[in-house]
Amino acid sequence: MRVRLFLSCTALVMLTLVLYRVLASAQVPGPAAITLLVGAAIAAGLGWLFERPVRRAKGFAELLLSGESPARLPETARGEAGDLYRALNRLSESLQSLLAERGSEKRETELLLREMGEGVLALDRTGRVLRANPELQRIIGAAEAPEGRAVTTLFRDPELVAFLAPDSTPDEGAQGEFEVFGHTMLVTARPLPAGGLVAVFSDLTELRRLDRVRTEFVANASHELKTPLTAIRGYAETLQAASVAAEDRNRFADRIVEHAERMTALVEDLLTLAQLEDPVVATRRETVEIQPLVETIVDAVSGRAEAAGIALTVKIEPSDLTVTGDREGLRQVLENLLDNAVNHSGAESVWVVGTTSESGGVRLTIGDDGRGIPTAHLERVFERFYRADPSRSRATGGTGLGLSIVKHWMESMGGSVWAESEVGAGTSVHLAFPPDAR
Repeated sequence: MRVRLFLSCTALVMLTLVLYRVLASAQVPGPAAITLLVGAAIAAGLGWLFERPVRRAKGFAELLLSGESPARLPETARGEAGDLYRALNRLSESLQSLLAERGSEKRETELLLREMGEGVLALDRTGRVLRANPELQRIIGAAEAPEGRAVTTLFRDPELVAFLAPDSTPDEGAQGEFEVFGHTMLVTARPLPAGGLVAVFSDLTELRRLDRVRTEFVANASHELKTPLTAIRGYAETLQAASVAAEDRNRFADRIVEHAERMTALVEDLLTLAQLEDPVVATRRETVEIQPLVETIVDAVSGRAEAAGIALTVKIEPSDLTVTGDREGLRQVLENLLDNAVNHSGAESVWVVGTTSESGGVRLTIGDDGRGIPTAHLERVFERFYRADPSRSRATGGTGLGLSIVKHWMESMGGSVWAESEVGAGTSVHLAFPPDAR
């Protein structure tokens, strides 16, 4: 465009000179003035003609640079102006497409960060927060976004702060496990290309708790099995001696049978728990009448209750109260709870109360007026092998799995169980069945 304009101006100057000579030779009055006026008019016209497309293209480009979407340039223009307009239009289309793509990617990234179950923290090279997703804000208990804050103001653990120092993160990244506001966190840090780092906080609290439960379970199960096995072995080795009297042989044989039965009960309870935790095994659903089932179980324990001076009371209202669930499971639940009340509570009276709850479901309560359970133990009494009074529980032959079986059975039938107790005033265990279990 500029070359064309230069050639046009050169031609204009030559044309002006030629016109001047022609007018001078013709002795036209004031030829110089006339020539200059004509040349100026022609120059102005040519300048406006050739500079207008340039000005238009410049304005179009400035709008693009400012992020606006200018109207398309007319591609019908001829020559170099048309080529320039078409090129700028294509550039505008490509730019708008790129911006739309980047906008979509940004929205997707925002959504991923917002919905991630892990905390994400990005720091600049000075250790200040560039970005923190909502999960990280929840972890650190921040009411508002911590962008711009120093990492030293977010965490109290000096080891974690040192781990998150941008200049100490290796190129291949690093991992560490830290306690962060009561949670066990696996922190993975990687350097950013422009400096700084990005760290991902994965909550391992529940996993570590399950690891501890698993370890405790194996240790407890081993201990519970080792005790009767040791006794059985001791009695059996004693019986091998020829000097053992006949009456002692019978007594030792009875002890061996007693400990074998204890082991059998423990193994059966472990198998029951394994079956209840297996998602493939479905719980049977049938209509179970509460009154007959409770009376059958009460009859089974009434002899032990009477020998211990415990009065048993059953009150089911209405008498035809039913639930939908597993009959065998409900029998095990009630047996375990009544056995606990009769054998471990030291109560003078034990009762079973069944009624319709306000929500339309069914609530059964097995209570006693015995020693009660300290509040600190209530949340854990349904854990495997947990005993509020280990010595008394083992003395009465318990396996430590009864209440855990109760909890698993109730959850498999869609219900819930909890205990209320006061030391010296007794304990009540409540079984709640939802309305659709009636």
